[in-house]
Amino acid sequence: MSVVFTFVSPASTDRSNAAAERHAVGSRVTPASAWRAGFQSWLSDGQSNSLGVVDRAVAGEIEQQQFLLTHGAGELDPVTAARRLAALQLRHGGRIALRVPARGLVDTDRQPSHIAFWRRIDEYLTLLKRLWANEKPIDHEGPFYSVVGGFVPRKGARGIAVPIRMAGLSGTALNVAGKHADVFELAAMSPDEARLLASRVRAAAARHGRQGKVRFALPVVFDAAGQETAVSGQSILSQKPAQAALQLLSFVDAGVSEFMVRGIGTADGLDAFEHVVSFVQNSSSRREAAWAASAGIAAGRFDMVPVGSH
Repeated sequence: MSVVFTFVSPASTDRSNAAAERHAVGSRVTPASAWRAGFQSWLSDGQSNSLGVVDRAVAGEIEQQQFLLTHGAGELDPVTAARRLAALQLRHGGRIALRVPARGLVDTDRQPSHIAFWRRIDEYLTLLKRLWANEKPIDHEGPFYSVVGGFVPRKGARGIAVPIRMAGLSGTALNVAGKHADVFELAAMSPDEARLLASRVRAAAARHGRQGKVRFALPVVFDAAGQETAVSGQSILSQKPAQAALQLLSFVDAGVSEFMVRGIGTADGLDAFEHVVSFVQNSSSRREAAWAASAGIAAGRFDMVPVGSH
């Protein structure tokens, strides 16, 4: 199982201080430098995005990374959201992923309960997928949304695919995530808790015929300065790369295949974490090779066993 690292940049409000920005200009982390350090995707932390525009300064620097957009269900009507996401996906070469937070607009008339909240998300995402896939305009009348002649143009013969990322803890939330999520974002928890929650999400996905379709991501903070500042919903890693890598590998064993890393604000911090990435990737590759060798021996396939492993 390959391990993915996502760089979580500071919130835009944290970057608004012009004096601080000038002081850090020579050492700030850019998408390009994060890519070189082993980060395959980039998340701009902060408020939800209305999908009207992607940060051009960031998007212009991202050539190979996936770009994660946070957008709450209901912030736009489904047709507008589907069209904007499709346009962004085409413009950025298929590197856009959609994060749907486990929160949203409060509408006490149309969204009176927790269950109704998740039903609204379910209907919203179902409509997005239909609009991305259908070759002809669609009509829809549901408890939360009404669509007449909804259509997304210029999406190609195969339609548009946008990976969906979700989170949640309740049974209702997990059921909706199991139906729609390509990546499920865990909260801060122990490896045993992560393993248990992942098994519940997999079971929910299986009920929707999506066995093996969900990957799991864990938000972490790299404590490069050794401050160990508590962050709600984040697991704190040691500032020592080897110790941090061992912490992450315990989650890999629990089924986590992506780490969403906060706390890296300078080039020095990025350099330190690059050693963590290398350690985790190398260890994961060795484990996969050992597993393949064991599977080959068990199946009598010695052509699968690396030379020198038996």
